This record gives sequence, structure tokens and C-alpha cells, in this order.
Amino acid sequence: MKTVNFTHQEMNARVARFKELKPQSGSYDSDVGIPKEVYETMTARTLYLLMSPENQGGPMAQAPAVVTEDKMSVIIAECPPGDGPLLHAHQFTRETFMCLDGQFKIQWGDEGESELVLDKYDMIAVPPGVVRRFENVSDQTAHLLVWINGDSEESFNDIDHPKVEADRLASEFGDDMLEKLRGIGVTFEAGVADGREAAE
Repeated sequence: MKTVNFTHQEMNARVARFKELKPQSGSYDSDVGIPKEVYETMTARTLYLLMSPENQGGPMAQAPAVVTEDKMSVIIAECPPGDGPLLHAHQFTRETFMCLDGQFKIQWGDEGESELVLDKYDMIAVPPGVVRRFENVSDQTAHLLVWINGDSEESFNDIDHPKVEADRLASEFGDDMLEKLRGIGVTFEAGVADGREAAE
């Protein structure tokens, strides 16, 4: 088998150095009128995008530290106690969580009615179409490794939230903020029959 030789510079372009990463919320465009507090309510407080396809898509997509030709995103969620994203479903991509430290509650179901807890190095693979969320249930800042696989780059713009989260956001931040989120492509149709089917 023929091998490939990389220069140090070429290999270094494929390295994500955690201490050099900027949180996704830090580069979120506040010009659209959505405060950082709202963004952080929708996602985990601090997300570090280590690797993803160049054109991963979606309203929350940011530039990755390492661009890959693989159809995969790798993220570290850094969460203070009680932190985690809203309930959401990935319609086409497969999301896997691994607890790196602390403990994370994983909820699933259209209203998050089912749950289990991941301890250090425990992992769960969540299939497409299942509404899910995670939350740090330890008493310290904890880290969750998240990777998302899809069949195409277009598949990555597939996050949908259930209506219960639209109601929560409207109650906390007002109907105007909900409309601003819809304006950048955030959807709240998870669980609504609309002719689309989640990938198997």
C-alpha cells in the first residue's frame, strides 16, 4: 500500500488545540438581534467545535478548528451545573454523547419524559428523530463529548425543537424573540406531522 507523507505544517492544520478554541457563542452574530443569553439557553452554555465539514449548515453553525471531508462534527460541551440545551431532534444525523467528567442526564421523548444518567466515560448513541437533551447534573463544571454523523453536509441543517420549547422561549424572552429565532432558521416543528420522516 502506498503511503502519504505530511509536512509538520500540513499535519498541524489537522489539530484542534482545546486551549486555543473559541466558544461558538463567542462568535455568534449579535447583529441579528438575538442576545447571547438566548443563544446559550438554546444550546449548552459553552460549545467548542473541534471538527466538522466546511459547509455543515444550520443557523448555529460556526467555523470548526479542523475541517474534515468526513460527514461528522465533533464538539465539546462545557457546562456549569444545571446547564444544557433545549429539547431538540436531529431529523437526519446521528448524535452520540460521551461523558468526559462529572455526570450528565440525558432526556428523551417529545417532552423529555424519559431519562438516564451518564457517568464518566459512559456513552449513548441517539438515533435520528428522537427528541433529546443533556444536562450537567454534577456540582461542578463538566464536559461532554458530542459527535454528529450524517450522510451529506446538507444533512447537518436538521435540528428541530418541539413546541414545548417554543412556549418556554416565548414565556422567558417574549414572542418577538421567538420570531427572530424563526427568522434565522430555528424551527419548532419536532413531533408535528409534516410529511417529513426522520432517517432510519
